[in-house]
Amino acid sequence: MQTQTIQFAVVTKNGVVQQIGKSTISQPKTNFKGGSIKWYEDKKKADK
Repeated sequence: MQTQTIQFAVVTKNGVVQQIGKSTISQPKTNFKGGSIKWYEDKKKADK
């Protein structure tokens, strides 16, 4: 699992940062190993 950490200023007073917020995003590992992908053909859109 890959994690990304984001820090951002939450409260400022007179231009000075008072508190810093922090959040994390967890992303599962990508398991694509190459190969071909069958795509849906848009024949209905092409006919119009």
